[in-house]
This record gives sequence, structure tokens and C-alpha cells, in this order.
Amino acid sequence: MNTQDNSSTIVTRSALRRTSVGIVAAALFAGGALSACKDLPETGAAPRPTASPVTSKPPASASVAPVASTSPSASASPTKGAPTSTKPPAPGNGGGVPPTYTVAGYPAANNTGYPQGLAGDTRKKVTLTPYTGPMTITVAGTVIDGKDINGHIEIKAKNVTIRNSRIRVANVQAVTSTDDNANLRIEDTEIDGQLKDASTGGISLIGRTGFTLLRVNAHGSGDIVRIDGRGTVQDSWLHDPGGTGSAQHNDVIQSTNAIYIRILHNRLENQHTQTSCILLKADIGSISDVIVDSNLMNGGGYSFYWYDANYKITNGKVTNNKFMRQSGGGFWPKGGYYGTQALNASQLPEWSGNAWNDNGQQINR
Repeated sequence: MNTQDNSSTIVTRSALRRTSVGIVAAALFAGGALSACKDLPETGAAPRPTASPVTSKPPASASVAPVASTSPSASASPTKGAPTSTKPPAPGNGGGVPPTYTVAGYPAANNTGYPQGLAGDTRKKVTLTPYTGPMTITVAGTVIDGKDINGHIEIKAKNVTIRNSRIRVANVQAVTSTDDNANLRIEDTEIDGQLKDASTGGISLIGRTGFTLLRVNAHGSGDIVRIDGRGTVQDSWLHDPGGTGSAQHNDVIQSTNAIYIRILHNRLENQHTQTSCILLKADIGSISDVIVDSNLMNGGGYSFYWYDANYKITNGKVTNNKFMRQSGGGFWPKGGYYGTQALNASQLPEWSGNAWNDNGQQINR
């Protein structure tokens, strides 16, 4: 493996060119000019599916085990040294203050992002050094380790790893990968948009395809993660979407076109009344082969969306997720401002084991 650390200029991100997606549409989404949040419910009434629900079992590939996590991560047992729960900041605070509370068994500040020696963090503390390498990565197998990075990283090579680092950006995407088979890994890293996203639609900090996130702490942009293609997000804390304007429709994880999605054991928080913790809406291509398992979701309009649009969303499992509500320390009384989930598709996902975090009561589809 090679390590690059030579100076270069920042290269602006390129639009994802997938066969099923128009180049113009992709470019508009990348710049925040289009939003996948249109035509979503604006009231508390639960949307009805467009056809009779069909519970579909995903193909064999959907049962792939979670990515191996070599460093300690949040588990089903309480985080060592962390309180079970304390009340979050006031709802609708605009995203300027990251939550200071933790939730037992889920990712938090002391087990995501670069290791800083916080109480309860068993990972080895990292002292960051300034990154002076290229902002466009073109050498396969490049490893960026222990760096403080300022600016947008463009991935143009396979098997790149970013770990034990911090990336800070202002009004631009932090990391862009446009190859389904890039095999980009971002581990134990903080990604901070600094609440400087001035776009209308919301700039995702990480996108769009060919990546795996492990123990990432990402926050402070209109959207946090976009998966249009292939993506895995695991054991990560994604929170406080926001920017400089008031028109953004904020999503923590969003997809409008995907062939493989794994969202596994993350803590996802959106303090706004719109739009989501997870938005899966087949706007610019079909979405299939989806597993959303063992996540904690808090806030948004509805916390979770599963939607047909111009295309169909199919072959999904939504299992063992917990939803927070105000009585249990969450942002809103109903989980999301309007409720926990909005499902509107001809084929609904397999839905089981989803419950309120405060009392374990099951939430039906």
C-alpha cells in the first residue's frame, strides 16, 4: 500500500455517471440544486402505499454479514463510562450544538471519529498532523492515517483508506467517490461541514458510491451521507445536519438510486422537522438490495422514508431498529415530527423488530 502526502490543488467533484442516471440530473443533485425531498408528506397523516404491500425477502446477497470492525465499537451493551441517556438540546435548535448525551449501546463521541482519549474510548489516542498531500487521490491502495485535512478529497483510485483523521470543509462535499467498485474505506474519522453549507438542496459530506464507513462521526452539512450506487455505513454517529439557510431539506442518509445499501448499527439524528434520518426514494433510478438493521433514529419529519418515485424501490429489510421520542430523550413526541416512518411503494420492505427505544414497544409497519 502507498501513502500519499504531497501538495496539490483541490479538484472539484465530478458528477456520478451511472448508466441509469442522466448526467445533468446527477450534477444538479451534487450541487444541491435538486432535492429528493419533494412530494413527501408534509402533514402528520401517515401516507398509504401505492399498491397492496408486498413483503419481499431480499436476494441471498442481502444476508451478507456486517463489515468486520477491528477497533472497539458500540455494541449491544452500554458504552463503558457513558450515561444511559440524558436530555438532548431543545428540538429545532437549528443544528448548531451537537448533542451532549449518549445512548447506551449506540455510537457516540467516545467510539466514533478519530480517537481523542475521551472517557470510555479504548482505542489508542491519535495526535493529528496537517495533511499536505494531494486532494485528488489517484494511486491505488493509498492510506491516509492520522491527518488533519482541510478541503474536499476526490477519490480516483481503488482501495483507498482514510482512517484516524479529521476532514473539515465549508460549503463543499468532503469526500467524493464515483466508482461503484472503488472499495473506499473511511474509518475512525470525523467529518465536519462546519454548518457552512449555503446550498438550497443540501450538500452531502460523503457520496456517492463504492464506500464503507466505519466508526465515522460526521455532522454539520445540509445532508450527511448520500448513497447512489453501493454503500455501507456501520457503527457510525451521523448527526446535526444543517447549513446557513432555512430552505434545506435535511437528510442524514439519503439515496435516490442504488444497487446495494447496508445501514448497520448507527446512531442517526436530525433535529429538524424535515426531512429524515434515512430517506430512500427512487427518484433518479431504482433502489434495491437494502438492509437497514439495528440503528437508532431520532428526529426528522418522518425518521425513515421508503418511497417509489420515478422508479421503484424493492428488496429491502428494515429490522431491529430503535426510534427515540421526546419522552425518552428524543427530539419529538412521535419520533420524527410527524412519526417514525413513511412507506409509500408498491413493494414494502420486510419490517420486524423495530421498536421505541425507551420502552421496547414494537412499532408496526
